[in-house]
Amino acid sequence: MVKRPLLVWAVAIFYLFSTLFTLLSLYLVLGGSVPLTPEQKAYYDSLSALDYALSVAIAVTGLGGAVTLFLLRKQALYLFCFSLALNISMTVWHLQARSASAALGSPGTIGMVVGLGIVAAVCCYAWNLKRSGVLK
Repeated sequence: MVKRPLLVWAVAIFYLFSTLFTLLSLYLVLGGSVPLTPEQKAYYDSLSALDYALSVAIAVTGLGGAVTLFLLRKQALYLFCFSLALNISMTVWHLQARSASAALGSPGTIGMVVGLGIVAAVCCYAWNLKRSGVLK
């Protein structure tokens, strides 16, 4: 049995729960179970099929990165970096073109930045594991 670093376990568990939480939150918002402010409603109404497809792509690549990291495969680095690039692109697009900051407010915008920081830190961690030969 391969001994995994504790942080690999933490990343895998974090991605599993955050992906499930994101999908559940989106389901509840789109299903009308969560009351929205007029700004939030306008923001969600402005989202296109491409926005949802990119959101799913970010979730799938992040979760795929976590699974491959758990399996100690070097592909984890590439999946996490691709997820980060998609995430940054979508965040910039939404902040500029979709007025996401108005819909999310300051806490939501701060949460987006913190989330990007976490993904960037995970990319650095995966890169370090690949460089040190832990990921094969």
